[in-house]
Amino acid sequence: MSIMTGVKRPLEAVLGTDHQTLDHRHYDRHYDPHDARDKQQPKGMSKMPLHPTMAADEAIDMTTRTPSPTFPPLSGEIPDFNADASLVLVGIRGAGKSTLAIMASSALKRRVIDLENVFQRTRGASSAVYKKLHGSTECHRQQAKVLQNVLERNKTGCVIVCSWMESRVQALFREFAATHPVVHVVRDGDAIQEHLRIQDREKMDNLLKVSRAIFGTCTNFEFYNVTERQPDVLDSLSSDTLFDPVPAPYLTLKHAERHLLRFLSLIYPQGALPFMDSAFPLAGVPFEELQFTYAVALPLSRTLETGFQIEDHVEGADVVQIVVDDLCAKADSFGSDDFLSLANAITCGIGLTRRSTVVPLAIDVKLPETPTEEISQFYLQLVLHTMRLAPELVTINLMLKDADIAHLIASKGRARTIGDCLVTRDPQPWTSSTWTTLYQKASRLGCDMVRLRRPAGTFDDNIAVGHFRGSVQSLQCRQIPLIAYNTGEAGRHSVILNPILSTVAMRAEEEFSPSSSLLLTSYAAVQALAAAYAYDRMRMYVFGVKVGYSMSPTMHNSAFNACGLPHHYTPHSTESLSAIKHLIEDPYFGGASIGLPFKVEVITLIHSLSRHARAIGAVNTLIPVRHLNPDGSLPQGAEFFKAMGRAGPVKALYGENTDWIGIRACIRKGLSPANAVRPGACGVIVGAGGMARAAVYAMLQVGVQNILIYNRTLSRAEKLASHFKQLLQNPDFHSLGAGSDTRFHVIEDLHDPLPSSYHLPTIIISCIPTHRIGEAPSPDFTVPDGWLESRTGGVIIELGYKTLNTPLLAQARRQASRGWVAMTGLDLLPEQGFAQFELFTGRRAPQKVMRRHLLNAYRDEHERSNQELQSRMPSEVREVT
Repeated sequence: MSIMTGVKRPLEAVLGTDHQTLDHRHYDRHYDPHDARDKQQPKGMSKMPLHPTMAADEAIDMTTRTPSPTFPPLSGEIPDFNADASLVLVGIRGAGKSTLAIMASSALKRRVIDLENVFQRTRGASSAVYKKLHGSTECHRQQAKVLQNVLERNKTGCVIVCSWMESRVQALFREFAATHPVVHVVRDGDAIQEHLRIQDREKMDNLLKVSRAIFGTCTNFEFYNVTERQPDVLDSLSSDTLFDPVPAPYLTLKHAERHLLRFLSLIYPQGALPFMDSAFPLAGVPFEELQFTYAVALPLSRTLETGFQIEDHVEGADVVQIVVDDLCAKADSFGSDDFLSLANAITCGIGLTRRSTVVPLAIDVKLPETPTEEISQFYLQLVLHTMRLAPELVTINLMLKDADIAHLIASKGRARTIGDCLVTRDPQPWTSSTWTTLYQKASRLGCDMVRLRRPAGTFDDNIAVGHFRGSVQSLQCRQIPLIAYNTGEAGRHSVILNPILSTVAMRAEEEFSPSSSLLLTSYAAVQALAAAYAYDRMRMYVFGVKVGYSMSPTMHNSAFNACGLPHHYTPHSTESLSAIKHLIEDPYFGGASIGLPFKVEVITLIHSLSRHARAIGAVNTLIPVRHLNPDGSLPQGAEFFKAMGRAGPVKALYGENTDWIGIRACIRKGLSPANAVRPGACGVIVGAGGMARAAVYAMLQVGVQNILIYNRTLSRAEKLASHFKQLLQNPDFHSLGAGSDTRFHVIEDLHDPLPSSYHLPTIIISCIPTHRIGEAPSPDFTVPDGWLESRTGGVIIELGYKTLNTPLLAQARRQASRGWVAMTGLDLLPEQGFAQFELFTGRRAPQKVMRRHLLNAYRDEHERSNQELQSRMPSEVREVT
């Protein structure tokens, strides 16, 4: 992947110039792509094209101008935004702002305002034409008037798109950025050059450099829009896709959508993106409250390597720490040109990494122990730049002046800061007051955590750092989480026992230099803990009548092995729950998956149900609880996970349902951006058993407000609808779907027309068996053609996986050209398994490992492998959750 060659100049260099805007599309808030009954061209979706050659010529002309300073730079401080604050996307033509705006509008439930469209509508001509008729000065004056009017009238509930760069426009955006997110969208130069049809690379580079300098002074965030190329997509899918990996047409947009929504979730207050919160059990638990967590160090240079697969290198990571060490490596020669290149590379590296993994990102810019004033200033500017990229964590060197640290912390936005100090030259012993003073400094200045390290001289230093960790708890200051350990070979013992975010090496690195501070992987650290009896060999199961075919053991055992955990997962078929009593009371019982037909009956054994299990009325995950609160209740948050992996008497059983998590993931992955769930979206459930309940709950979790239910036994379908109607009357569940206004309709006959008051469905989930059960043949179910008339297609999910070549999936494949995507139980199984793994272990699941082993081991009911099915099965979307 090429790296963009331009980056914002030092903040003192504020430039002004002019530029021609892109032919954007405007998304109409009243247009509903789910309704195939409206055959007219959606309002506002037609392009208002400018002549491409003319636009490119004007962009080239801009690069020949000499910019001049205008106004001082932004302070760097990122305010707390209201959840409904309008979002602004700026950047040069070809950066992808319009597509991103439509994605953001769907997620945030907002309308898009394209400034170029508004200009053309209100001034009677595009900016390019107006400029030719009235001159640049008048055109820029009118652009500023249009922008000022739009910003004053649309402070909330909008996504505003703009490519203009004139100085008055910059001033307006700077003022707006005091209370709103104003995001500079950047992209690699090759893609923009191709879009603008600029032949001269030098002029293209100059355009990028000038635009980044300008937009960098009037925005408070920067987003790297990764260019997806077809070979890259195929490479990323090859190891995780069951079928011939020819991705659906919208696959690249799904990557971009997931990347953008994660970025938005980090700049807006929690809950601002409806139905976008992670469903995984550990998502709501701060990792610093968990025990034995790891930050995998990933050099920035590696993230930029072509073909580098990040997920292959961060197994077992709780945080991915991108390490930027250029200031140390080039301390004697680092200059302004290096700064520009490095800041640009950081933007690119963070974008590529965030697109490829769900693990939180920490940015660690290294500062030499004795930096020059110039190097210190470059360091401050680089850290401020990283905060514009919305990382979850940023390290701040504690050797800086108090005022500089305070300024960085004031600029962090929603990122959390780690006050950091590594002393390698004549380090003081852990008993020295130096370390206590550093801890107090980090606390006093507002750091969220502190990380202190020194090389170990002897093994006794490992004992000393343990005493130091205990001593800070008695300090009379604000208590913040402490990361403290020794580096070097002699310090490995302290790294293993450090409870919070020990920095470890990438899994793929098998040999380490003795001089390196990274001598352990997370795998080795966990294995050492197990050898020291911090983890016991726990026994996990899948219980059901016939579970010998289950793929769960393959998934979970591969995950245990990848993470260095000693546990083992076994299938256990039984005709009665009473026959498993000795297993679930075993001191080494670590948890179980519950299969048919026990998902409801197992509730009789359980002491406490999760909110989700209570809503669904079924359990698929059983967790032993070994520590209770003094009042007999179950511990919450991090306390719930602290006993995971340790043997002992089982004092209670906790029931969870993760089936809905897998189904929700399939819905979100299978729906193209055009079919993103909006008010009026409609889904169909086929079946009325336990999985159908999970499917309804998953639909409600993504915001579907209109649900149709079909089952051969009408009374069971009516019972299912009644269950959720009653549930949504409960105030605790009003946030699901449309709350009590959610509509349910039971289809009495498969060939009855769909109710006219409902939009055509874009989500169809079949929850009935796909294979022969006993003497009963497989249902061979298909849906009426009338269910598939959505103009934009949708997703069809067949929850079974013993048989993949079903009539319903064949029907979906025939409709692929019309936008229908087929997904199966092999898409659902790993997603719900990731959540189960977290519940079993209190650790993040190695998602790619679990998927790969599942697909490699898969056999259908006729014992055919996945390779035998490749020629007949469709491509499906695979991505990290």
